[in-house]
Amino acid sequence: MFLIKFHKRPLRGLFLYIYISLSVLFSRGYNPKIIKIEFDGNNKTLDYVISREIKHQNDTILDSSKAEQDRNRIENLGIFSQVTWKAVPLEDGSAILKFDVIESIQRTPPLAIPTYEEETGWSLTGFWLLNNFKGKNQALTLGGSIGGKDTYGLQFSDPWIFGNHVSMNFQFGKTLFQHRFLDMNLEVNSLYFSFGKWFGENFKSALSLEIEEKIFSNDTKNQFLYYSPSFTMKYDTRDIYWNPGQGFLITHYLDRITGLNPKTFWLAHWNQSFSNFYSLYLFQRKNVFAFNLSSNLKWGKKDEVWLDYFGGSNTVRGWAIPDSTVYYNGSEPFRFGHESLHLSIESRSELIPKYATSIGIELGLVLVFFSDVGVIVSKIDDINEQIPIIGSGLGLRIPFPIVDVLRFDYGWGYHDGKWNNGTFHFGVGQKF
Repeated sequence: MFLIKFHKRPLRGLFLYIYISLSVLFSRGYNPKIIKIEFDGNNKTLDYVISREIKHQNDTILDSSKAEQDRNRIENLGIFSQVTWKAVPLEDGSAILKFDVIESIQRTPPLAIPTYEEETGWSLTGFWLLNNFKGKNQALTLGGSIGGKDTYGLQFSDPWIFGNHVSMNFQFGKTLFQHRFLDMNLEVNSLYFSFGKWFGENFKSALSLEIEEKIFSNDTKNQFLYYSPSFTMKYDTRDIYWNPGQGFLITHYLDRITGLNPKTFWLAHWNQSFSNFYSLYLFQRKNVFAFNLSSNLKWGKKDEVWLDYFGGSNTVRGWAIPDSTVYYNGSEPFRFGHESLHLSIESRSELIPKYATSIGIELGLVLVFFSDVGVIVSKIDDINEQIPIIGSGLGLRIPFPIVDVLRFDYGWGYHDGKWNNGTFHFGVGQKF
């Protein structure tokens, strides 16, 4: 870690410093030669975790756009509550490019707190989280819950385990809960490995393998043991991940589930997504217009237990996640299917810019207006025959350590000339 030490200087140094400072304030730009790059505030994070994100070169003229891009990359690591940069002027007219960081929550003691999920309701969740493990931006989580969802599991991730942007993710666990709309209990036992690789600054890829057992049970039992290789490809030009102000994200996800028991079972998915973000500063506040178009295609043995649905915080908002009454009485068949097309539009206005509190926790507030529209059908050939469902409303986004953002929405749903009474949604992370 490099430190800047200040010594007593002659008066000519003081006048030079004042001159350079005034040039920053009143000239059209301050572009000194950068002779050194430093960072401060990383009390736990190892230096190389930050330095590998910095692309600005020494012995070059200050490029403020590159410095801002470096700042964004450091913030996107997800382990800092605040990241800023500045050029520190020196007497000879050159400067030091300095990045100041405030580390976010790095670990928690073993905790037990109530948690809520739209699909399963309230649970008492115990966990022990080590974020930025060993200062290497690794994450290790041990956890479990009882209540609406009974779980236990372990997860470990490292975004740079084998070299330049080669990542690894490993997790295993068990989950047991009441199926949301089928009169069944669902037990899931899973083991998951994933390795990812960046190519350049924007292209991201990942290969994964999951071995999973799902048991659907009521009076009878449907058991599926399978393995599922998958491939994810992304092209990502977003500036800030937690609340992008510009850029776009294209995602393709493909997997194939191959049965081990029964061996005749197979299922394949192809999910596609395109998101775009535009920003406009009004009254010195960040305003973002964002939209997302996504599709979900499916092949294979599309049995009832593999049905998808619309409703909740991650599909068409303004519609509650359907329960067994809605499913079995057949009142809303337009909300169930295997294949879908979905559009979301959001206007995000930053009321309180993200900042770090005195204890290093990030806070802020974003007001969102949204509209969602989508169609879900049993097979994609029927998509033109289905009347879309719509949801509109407003919500709040609050940046929060580890999970990036907490999402609170209230929306009203519309279908075939009728509005519903509206519903509340809670989610973690941006919808897109």
